[in-house]
Amino acid sequence: MFEKKYNVSIIDGKWLPIKRGIKLTCIPRIDEFIYLNEVYYRVVSVIHQLVEKQEIIIVVELLSEKPKIKLVDNQ
Repeated sequence: MFEKKYNVSIIDGKWLPIKRGIKLTCIPRIDEFIYLNEVYYRVVSVIHQLVEKQEIIIVVELLSEKPKIKLVDNQ
């Protein structure tokens, strides 16, 4: 399941590239966070381009501050 690598590009809401040609084995989902170059981004949309080689474009928005994440204790 996790052995296939996808060719991924990350763009902002204005369709300007942030990072291209990233190799990922797991595609982030909408509302998940990405930490890239010491900056947090929230995934807004995921676009699958079905051509000869599948390309995936992740649209993100820049977060102005570090996200607050609650850890759940399963005890």
